[in-house]
Amino acid sequence: MNSRFLHSLIALAVMASVAMAAPFDDLQAAFKTHRATANSQRDEQLAKFDASYSGALERQLEKVKSTGKLETAIPFNEEIKAVKKGQDPLPPLSPNATSELRNMRAKFMEGRDKILKDHAEVVVALIDKMEKELKAQEIALTKDGKLDEALAAKNMRDALISDADSIAARELVKFSGQHGSGPPAYQLRRYGDNLEVLVFRDHRGKVSMDSPIEIVSPKNSTKKPLGTTTAKVLGEFVGAKGYRCDPYVAYHHVFDSKDLGKFSLYDILSSYKQAEAGENGIRLSLKPAAENPLGSLKDVLPPTSSKGTFRISCRYFIPKGNRAVNGFFFVQEVGGPLGGHAFDKVGKWESGEVTTESTNNDAGMLFYLSIPPAKKAIDPAGDSVMLSELKVEHMRFSAFVRQKFGDHGEPAEGSDEPKKQALFISNGQFVKE
Repeated sequence: MNSRFLHSLIALAVMASVAMAAPFDDLQAAFKTHRATANSQRDEQLAKFDASYSGALERQLEKVKSTGKLETAIPFNEEIKAVKKGQDPLPPLSPNATSELRNMRAKFMEGRDKILKDHAEVVVALIDKMEKELKAQEIALTKDGKLDEALAAKNMRDALISDADSIAARELVKFSGQHGSGPPAYQLRRYGDNLEVLVFRDHRGKVSMDSPIEIVSPKNSTKKPLGTTTAKVLGEFVGAKGYRCDPYVAYHHVFDSKDLGKFSLYDILSSYKQAEAGENGIRLSLKPAAENPLGSLKDVLPPTSSKGTFRISCRYFIPKGNRAVNGFFFVQEVGGPLGGHAFDKVGKWESGEVTTESTNNDAGMLFYLSIPPAKKAIDPAGDSVMLSELKVEHMRFSAFVRQKFGDHGEPAEGSDEPKKQALFISNGQFVKE
């Protein structure tokens, strides 16, 4: 039992004051002693297990270093540092991690989780016994007419039942090992493609970024899903830090015809199937006396209310002969260039990209040709840039609760209406309650 839990019991004991009978003092002291012993045994086992894993990693690192392969050695070194720092949970392994390291991590997690589960079972047994004894005290004291003492026993029992640490221990015992095959904990909808997944508890019986997921077909939804995903766990599904994400492509177009998809142009002339420096694309030129030249893509970016991280990539060409236009940039409705980035390499075809986060609650993306202040007086009519390809991908997502489930998989709370669904994950991170 941690200090918060002990303090809560002590506070209740003080509230009951001298009215509490001696059996309460004996009961509380015995419970504290047994719980402290269980905690000490757990900590000792974990320390030995961590040290054993670190030793095995260090021995393997020495073998790997002898091969001279830096990319193979670094993940082992990072794992050793994480274990010695006591990081819990351990960060996701690097994509360069070998299968041997992944197997070592899996066995380590399995052994460590067993220690934690065994400890939780001991704690739950202690709590159950404590509850039973307190209930017996409550009944006996009530029969003797000692109502204040009986109420103190009831308050202590209620605190024991509702304490967060007690609940966590019960959940670990109840759900550990059920991931995937047990009942789901949530059904989530992610912003962008509106994909919905069932989220199961992880190997520790909790909902985490390691929780297995299962794609479901949304029912009675006002928006249809726009794609699919290869994600197997929640972290991959929402693009959490350290997890591989299968991006949602909100817009992708190769400009090899007169079709622009949903890319609309205003005060900008378009010339299709243009050839330049060995490649083809669309030429975008400024109209004479253009007042507000821009391009527009509606509903392709995550708004700040469903905050996300996205990547804009393109293949482009900026002619050296432009008099004023020296590049282009993208904006989310208003403000400066997204990510502070301008696409401004001149004279040859370039592949450029920018990755950034939501900056506005409007989901639209605007395209502007850039003119440096020193050239504002020059008539830019006829200046152009060329695009052969443009792509917008969501890399990190927000997700909303479509349905929450009870311990046995029964629907508890939720909504079919997106506006009424609670935000659960924002930009790849759990929302703090």
